Amino acid sequence: MRAATEALVLLARVRAGEEDDARQAIADHWERTGTSPFAAVPGTHLARLQVLRPPARRGRRGTREHVLLAADADAPVRAWLERLRAAAGPQLDAVLGHCAFYPGAAERAAFGRWIERNRLEVGFSVIGSPDATLSDVSDALALQAALGAFAERTQRMDPAALHAAWREWRNGR
Repeated sequence: MRAATEALVLLARVRAGEEDDARQAIADHWERTGTSPFAAVPGTHLARLQVLRPPARRGRRGTREHVLLAADADAPVRAWLERLRAAAGPQLDAVLGHCAFYPGAAERAAFGRWIERNRLEVGFSVIGSPDATLSDVSDALALQAALGAFAERTQRMDPAALHAAWREWRNGR
């Protein structure tokens, strides 16, 4: 039997004036390398880290931006968080270090308490493939892109040529 998934949503207030630094840390450690530290954490199904800007509202002053860490992972999520802390501590520190009262990933207990203080209750998960790992989803997206490219490339082929192209494409994978 496969492990059940559990959702995590964490919303942490960014210290005033550090919003751009938090965004830059995400770009530096997540986007520029081309790989996500979440991919190195077994049990990750879906994960997202970003800085949220609250919508402008008349009369609202002093609203701060927040870092969102959202994930669907194998249950229990606390075990997944420990694997994330161990695998991506420096990356987490670079981003979450801009959040109020963040203790750092080096101190396991303090990190866990900070996560719990900033964690939101989740009523349900919308994960479309609860048994799929991050690697499974990445592979499926790559296959979808390859199939789309094949379909586009072969649109005007007659049936015999299409069949031959399909066999060649399938054997090349």
